[in-house]
Amino acid sequence: MRNGVPVVPAPPSELPPVEPIGSPGDVEAGRGQISSAKSLRLGGLELSSEDEADENCHNLVRKLCAMKVTWVIATLFTIVLCGALSGPVVCKDSVSCNQYHHKDQDLRLYSALITAALAAVLLQEAAAVALTHNTARKAIHLIPNIKESLLPSVLLCVTFLVLLVENLAMVIGDVPWFAHAANLNRSDLNEQPVFTVFYAEWVVNVPILLVMAGSISLGRSAVEVGEPLLITNIYIVLAWVAHFIPNVPLRYTVVSVSFLMYFRASWIMCMWVVRWRRRNPECHILGRPLLSFVLIIVFGIYGLVYLGRLHGLVSYRNERIFYTTMNFTTKLFASMTLAGIRSSEFQEVLLTMLANTQTSFKRAVNYEDQTPLLSD
Repeated sequence: MRNGVPVVPAPPSELPPVEPIGSPGDVEAGRGQISSAKSLRLGGLELSSEDEADENCHNLVRKLCAMKVTWVIATLFTIVLCGALSGPVVCKDSVSCNQYHHKDQDLRLYSALITAALAAVLLQEAAAVALTHNTARKAIHLIPNIKESLLPSVLLCVTFLVLLVENLAMVIGDVPWFAHAANLNRSDLNEQPVFTVFYAEWVVNVPILLVMAGSISLGRSAVEVGEPLLITNIYIVLAWVAHFIPNVPLRYTVVSVSFLMYFRASWIMCMWVVRWRRRNPECHILGRPLLSFVLIIVFGIYGLVYLGRLHGLVSYRNERIFYTTMNFTTKLFASMTLAGIRSSEFQEVLLTMLANTQTSFKRAVNYEDQTPLLSD
C-alpha cells in the first residue's frame, strides 16, 4: 500500500525478463557446436564445390574407370590377350632358363630375410587394426566414419600379405614356375628368367598404393583415381609382355606405349596435388602429397631398371635384387606415411572436440540448470 492506495502486483507477463547465465544465442551456439561434435568426420577431406562441378563434367569413359569391376575386367582381359599373342614359355620348361635359375640359389636367403621382415610388419599392422577396431567401437556415436579410418590399415595388410606371398614363392620355389623365359631375339639375353611374380604383385599392389595416395591421402574422388589406376595396370602388363616379343620394332612400340601411359598416369597424379593445394593452400606440399610424388619417382626408377634389363645393361640377377628390395621399401614407406596421416587426423578430431566443449557448452548447462528456478 502506497499513500493509502493498494498496489496491485503486475501480472507475470509484465514482469521484467530474467536473463539466464548465458544468453539464448550462446545456448543455441553451444548446442550447435555439440551437435557438430557428434557428427565429426575423421580427416575432413571432402570435395569442394569446384571439384564437384568438375566431376559432373567427366565423360562416361572416366566414370567407367572408377568402377572396380572395370579395373578387374580390363586387367584380366589385357593379361589374357597379351599372354595368348606372345605365348611365353614357363621357365621350368626351358633347360637354359632352369640353369640360370639354379645359379642364383643364394638369393633365396635374401628373399627369406625379406619374408621374415614382411611377416613381422604384417603382424604389427594386423594387431594395430584389431586394437583400433576395439577402441573405435566406443567412439562410433561421436565419430560416425571412424570405421572408415581403418581402411588404410586394412589395405596395408593386404599389400604386405601379397608381398609376403611373392617372396615366399621365391624361397620355397625349387622349380621356377613363377618366371618365364625371355625371348628378345638376342643370344645373350634369350632364355634368361623374367620374374613374372613381380608383375603379378604389381598388378595387385600398385592399385592399392594409388588408392592410398589419391583417395586416402588427398581425398580425391573415385573418378579421378580410377583412370590412372586402370592405365597403370595396363602398362604393367604391356611391360611384361615386351620380354617375349622377338620382333624389335613391335617390341619397342609396346615399350613406348607403356612409357607414354606411365607419363599420362603421372600427370594425373600431379593434378591430384594441384587440386588438393587449391583447397588447402596453407598445408605443406611435403605432407599428404608426398606419397604421390614418391610413387611417381619410384615408378620412374623401376622403368629405368626395366630398360636396362631389356638392353642387357642390368642383369636379371641384379634386376631381381633391385625389385625385391624396392618392393619392400616402397610399401614400408607407404605404411609410415599413412601412419603420420592417421596420427594427424586423430589429433585434429581431438582438438576439434575439445574446442566444442568450451564456454558455450558450459553456458548451455548453466542455462538448463536455471530453468527449474524460473518455473518456481
